[in-house]
Amino acid sequence: MLNDQQQECFMRLWTESQQAVLNYIYATVRDPVAAKDLAQETALVLFRRFSEYDGQRPFLAWALGVAKFQVRGFHRDAARSLVCFDPELFDRFTELWAETATAASERSSALETCLERLPARPRQIVRLRYFEELKSEEIARCIGSKSAAVRMALLRIREQLRACVEQQLRREGRAT
Repeated sequence: MLNDQQQECFMRLWTESQQAVLNYIYATVRDPVAAKDLAQETALVLFRRFSEYDGQRPFLAWALGVAKFQVRGFHRDAARSLVCFDPELFDRFTELWAETATAASERSSALETCLERLPARPRQIVRLRYFEELKSEEIARCIGSKSAAVRMALLRIREQLRACVEQQLRREGRAT
């Protein structure tokens, strides 16, 4: 059993890495419910085995290694899964994910900030397109517009968001 200090250390490290691990799992499973379940299972394994963690090594790399085995088990157990990874490709994917996870999380955080800054109508269009996955014709019906106008608005909104994200990252001293 971990003492209070070890539990606190684990929680701090897990909190910093959790989103990157969830994103990694989601990228390899593509089922949001299964991904969340696998992330929880990964967290439990990490917590139970935290006494084995070498503090000299990056926690994220260790967490992704555990997540990799959880995902492999999921694919093995899910005979209906169409996704089949070559073990070498899967190992390389895991390594690359560990290298890019921090930058991706920073961009994601900047995008969330930029989305919050959008006026109501553009934010609604983004929500309908990317969160509810509606086509421009369906969005046009929802907001009382023409599909061509929706496509043009999305083009402008994406450009505005791209510029905002880059500016946000520069402001925070991160590479774009």
